[in-house]
Amino acid sequence: MPSPSSDLIILITLVLDETSSPAEGNTLNPPVYRKIKVSSAINLELLHDKVIAPCFGWTRNYHTYYFRTADDVYYTQKDTDAADATAWLSRSLLPQSEDPYAGPKRGLKPENATLGDILHDVGDYCFYNYDLGDGWIHRLSVERVLSVEESDGSVALIEGAMRCPPEDGEGCATYQEEILDLYNEQKKNPHNVENARRLAEACFKHRGGVNVNGSFRPGEFNLLERKLALAEALASRNSTRNSVKTFAFPMGSGLEMARIGQISVVTKKQDDRFDNMGGFASFHETMNVKPDPSDATLCNQCGNPHDLKACSRCHSAFYCSRDCQAVHWKTYHKKKCKKEKVAYEKYQDELERNKPDPNRFGISGETMFQKRYNPGNLRFQVGDEVECMIGPEQWGTGRIVRCLYREDDWPASKESAPYQIKLDRKTADRVGIPPQYALIYSDWDDDIKIRKLPKAGMEYVD
Repeated sequence: MPSPSSDLIILITLVLDETSSPAEGNTLNPPVYRKIKVSSAINLELLHDKVIAPCFGWTRNYHTYYFRTADDVYYTQKDTDAADATAWLSRSLLPQSEDPYAGPKRGLKPENATLGDILHDVGDYCFYNYDLGDGWIHRLSVERVLSVEESDGSVALIEGAMRCPPEDGEGCATYQEEILDLYNEQKKNPHNVENARRLAEACFKHRGGVNVNGSFRPGEFNLLERKLALAEALASRNSTRNSVKTFAFPMGSGLEMARIGQISVVTKKQDDRFDNMGGFASFHETMNVKPDPSDATLCNQCGNPHDLKACSRCHSAFYCSRDCQAVHWKTYHKKKCKKEKVAYEKYQDELERNKPDPNRFGISGETMFQKRYNPGNLRFQVGDEVECMIGPEQWGTGRIVRCLYREDDWPASKESAPYQIKLDRKTADRVGIPPQYALIYSDWDDDIKIRKLPKAGMEYVD
C-alpha cells in the first residue's frame, strides 16, 4: 500500500465492460481518457465529485456511481435520490453477483475509503461506473507511484483525449456503436457523404445534453477548459448526497429537499427542442451552504487532502498552506469571502434554532444559454465551399459569402446567424430557385446544418 503522503499517476479510460485488465485493453476506440496526478489519500467520494467529473466533463451531483476493485469489492454511493440509484435499489431479482449493494463486499461507503486503499502498485486497477442507469464504465490504472519526496498532494490533469460523452447517452457500448464507429469511418473516408450525415445526425441529437448544451463534437478535447473546470470544482463545496439535479420540462417545479445548511437552486437551461414552449427547461438542485468537514474536503487551491485549515473570515474555504491561501485569495476567494461569511453566519443561526432557513427554496441560479456557434471561433470563413441543409432531409452545396449574418427585419433579441451561403447553380436549379436569389443562412455552426466540402472525391447525393 502506498504511503498516505504518496501521489499516484492514474490513467482513467472509458471501457466497454468491467472484465478487462489494462493489458487486455477493451477501451473505446478511439480511446477516451484522462491522465491525472492525485494524492493516494483522497477519499473515493471526493475523487468522483471534485476530480473525475470535472476532468472528464461529467455533470456534478447528477448521477450516482460505484468503484469496484479487481477482487470484486464495491464502494457504492447509496444515500442519494438519483434516479439511477433508485433503479438499482429496486432490482431485487438481480443475482447478488450483479448487485453492487448486496453482500458483505458490497455497498461499502466511498467516503470511508481512499484511493490508496484500493490501488497500491503500478499496474493495479479498479473500475468506476458512473450513472448506474447508463453505465459509463471507467478503468483506473496506476501508471506510477510517486515517492513521498516527489509528492505534494495536489491534483493535476496531465493530459487527455476525446470529448466526454453526453449525459444520458446510454453508456459505453451504445456510444461506441452510435457515435465513435461513425467517427472512425469518417476519419478513414471523409468523402463518404452518407456516413458524414449519419454522424452529424447522431451528434446533433445530444445538443441539449446537460454537459453539452450546443454542438457535440466527439473528437474535441480542450485541456485548458478541463483544467479550469477542475479548479472551479476544487474551489466549491462538496456536492450534496440527499438530493441531486432533477429536471422539469419545460419550466415546471422540481422536488426541493434542502435541509439545514442547504439551499435549493433553480437553473434555467436554454434548449431549442422547447422553442414552442418558451425555449427553456429548468433543473432543481440542492446545494450545500454549510462548510465542508475539514477531514472530508480538499484544498480549494491545489486539491491536497492533507492538513487543511479554514479561512479565518468565512470558515468555508480550506487550504493546505499559507501559499495556497495567498494564491487563491488573489485569483478567486477575495471576491467570494464576504458572501461566504454571510452564508456561514446564516448556517450557524440555523443550527442554533435547529430550523432550516424558510427562504431556502427556489433560489435563482445561472441561466445556461445554448451555444449554437462561437462568434470568436467560427469553423469556416468567407469563400469556403460547404454542404448545407436546405430543407428537411435536403442538402445542397454552395460557398460562404458572409459570416455573422443578420437580416434587416430581425429583432435585436435574435442572435446573428453564423453564415450566409450562396448556393451553387446545380443546387439552385435542382430546387427551382433563380441563381441570383439562391441565398440561405445557417442558424448553427454544426455538421448537421453545414460542413466543409472535401476538395475532391465528393459527389452530391440527394
